[in-house]
Amino acid sequence: MPRQHPTAVSPLRRRLLGAAASSLLIPPHAQSASSLAVQPAAFEVTADGALIWASGHSGVSLAVDVARQESMHDARRVVATTLTPENDFTGAVAIDRLSADTAWFYRLVDARSGAPVSRTGRFRTAPSTPRPFSFAWSGDMQEQYQPFRLFEAMGRRGPDFFLLLGDTVYADSPLAQFYPSLRHYRSKHYANRRDRHLQDFLLSHPTYAIWDDHETENDAHSGHPHMPLARRVFREYWPCQSLADDGLYRRFAWAGVDFFILDTRSYRSPQNVEDGPGKTMLGPAQKAWFLEALSASTAPFKFVATPTPFQGGGQDTWGGYRAERDEIVAHLRARKIRGVVFLTADYHLAREWANPRMPFRDFMAGPIATRGHYWSSPLTRERNDKAGIFHYDGYNFGLVNVDPGAGTGEVSYVDQHGKTLHTVAITA
Repeated sequence: MPRQHPTAVSPLRRRLLGAAASSLLIPPHAQSASSLAVQPAAFEVTADGALIWASGHSGVSLAVDVARQESMHDARRVVATTLTPENDFTGAVAIDRLSADTAWFYRLVDARSGAPVSRTGRFRTAPSTPRPFSFAWSGDMQEQYQPFRLFEAMGRRGPDFFLLLGDTVYADSPLAQFYPSLRHYRSKHYANRRDRHLQDFLLSHPTYAIWDDHETENDAHSGHPHMPLARRVFREYWPCQSLADDGLYRRFAWAGVDFFILDTRSYRSPQNVEDGPGKTMLGPAQKAWFLEALSASTAPFKFVATPTPFQGGGQDTWGGYRAERDEIVAHLRARKIRGVVFLTADYHLAREWANPRMPFRDFMAGPIATRGHYWSSPLTRERNDKAGIFHYDGYNFGLVNVDPGAGTGEVSYVDQHGKTLHTVAITA
């Protein structure tokens, strides 16, 4: 069947997302706020809309209530998508006509009785004018390392939103049980989404997610035979409003700041291809869009989310695609584009890539929950110690505070206990 993914919703007529029918199905016994195995979540929040994600099973029909008050007395009811075996009983409902920079509450309800069948979630729509805000980012969470307690520390910091930068699952771990199929990929995503700490966090913090390689298989590239299948399942569990059907890249704005989310897997050349003009990480269409959008942006900061480390070495990072990386850097220099900040994950290591010769800043965070970088590479710890740079391979996330009006901000690293490990200032 065609790949399913959220699309824009007209103010005059809501399109049903994920299926043609207008009811969302869950277990017949669902009559209380705790009846869902996985709580809903808000994704792709804009100044006037959001996607509300739901997961369930066959049964009664549901709708989404959205309100300004936590009591839900002023709720507006929105018809939901249909959850079927064809989409693994998941779906995303587009909520529109929201006011900017406003706290909104939402929940899933029985469409017939109006009884809530989920807890009440919360998100804030994006400000359309500059004001200070904060957001978090991290990546790399492996099922075997649940519970994901890092999200408790992240939630206590109260970020306006979260960037989840890849390896949202490790489909190929354990390797002996890896069998790339629709059922297998879905089971891995479902297992992670059931984590209580992750559910609690996603319920109240809008999220923008992108994949890396382990959603398909280690070091996956565009030629991987199961990548389209893995991408379909990623969309089922991490909805996104991408600019292409066969990729996940997109852009959003928050309080006058631009964010670019890059897809570094769907179009990349195989790692063993000789580097040069023909070897690509982004593919021609995504690269052209990215460079043009950077040039056109008048935002004081341009945050670029790329799961693959931009200054990292090794054939699976941008270091293995140097010709294209050099092209991007040359573009920044030639156009004198300021305020570019790369945010990455993947290494299972937090560090600041400090390089005063580069026309951008570069920060890496993670892991959320998996093996630390130094577990298998202790010599790297010694090299980083000698270099005098900040580095940490325990569970961590990055927290960014931005003041768009002043053109200033700071990047902090926080561990699973909520301790601030390192802070550095950034300027536009």
